[in-house]
Amino acid sequence: MNNSSVTVTNLTKKYGNFKAVDNVSFDLEGTGAFAYLGQNGAGKTTTFKMMTGLITQTAGKVLIDGIDIARERTKALNRIGALIETPEPYSSLSVKEAIQLVGALKNMKRSDILDHMENFGKRVQMPDQNRKVGTLSRGQRARVVFVAAFLGNPEIIFLDEPTNGMDPAERKIIRDVILDWKKDHMILMSSHLLQEVSDTCEEVLLINKGKLVLREKTRELESRYNSKSLKVEYMAPVDMIKLSDILSSETNSVEPQTNKSAIIYFDGVLQTRARILRDLQALGDVITFSEYGSSLEEAFVDLIGDKQTVDPN
Repeated sequence: MNNSSVTVTNLTKKYGNFKAVDNVSFDLEGTGAFAYLGQNGAGKTTTFKMMTGLITQTAGKVLIDGIDIARERTKALNRIGALIETPEPYSSLSVKEAIQLVGALKNMKRSDILDHMENFGKRVQMPDQNRKVGTLSRGQRARVVFVAAFLGNPEIIFLDEPTNGMDPAERKIIRDVILDWKKDHMILMSSHLLQEVSDTCEEVLLINKGKLVLREKTRELESRYNSKSLKVEYMAPVDMIKLSDILSSETNSVEPQTNKSAIIYFDGVLQTRARILRDLQALGDVITFSEYGSSLEEAFVDLIGDKQTVDPN
């Protein structure tokens, strides 16, 4: 059983008079995937950098398995793996050389590094080991860095936008690894792809303007927010102007996609949704009527817009 723990207490980072991270506290235990979300500039990457020893905090404390990373940095770092702010391997190195360099920094045996590249690399469809990093696509480079982050089988993994630059097929590969890995490990990840978070993470921690404003189970958070946008598609073309007119009293707006489909924005109330479906059916044969976007996205927009700090516990 994985008894790993991460404890963050009153963590603060100041640049002059600006607080990038402001008195953030939370603790994580055991296995699973935890999402650390926020807008650009909210303080996510700065938090991760302090938690992994890349920068020094202005105040507060980070404990990795009870080890203070500021006091015993090397000992704490031996317990984690990290992909922070999309690091770029040296373009002149081969894939194999880039990963061996990281493994050497972790004091790993050469045989263990090669074994990791063979087995874990195969899982994420890592590019040819002999190719130069500089010849790889952005998504391929991201997969090389992802492989490097998992060197040494660390029980705690920090992933900062792990699928940034990847295409849908590449993102699925990484998502599947996360779903499998989190069964026996702890993963703390940030992502702008909220559907990715919904699919992989049990809990959400939300940071806004440097302050932690929410911690909640992902499913519980989603259940509090009904979808406020719908997609409709007809069998045959319909008059989109007429559709907008018919729905004007029930919706906030209607956004035509084609002459057969549209996105409908409304108040999210189930009774309103039922009336919208009734009105849509009066115009023709509806073949698709479904939620557009995710409930987590609705929650994110609402909570960030509210700008209220709440009890993270």
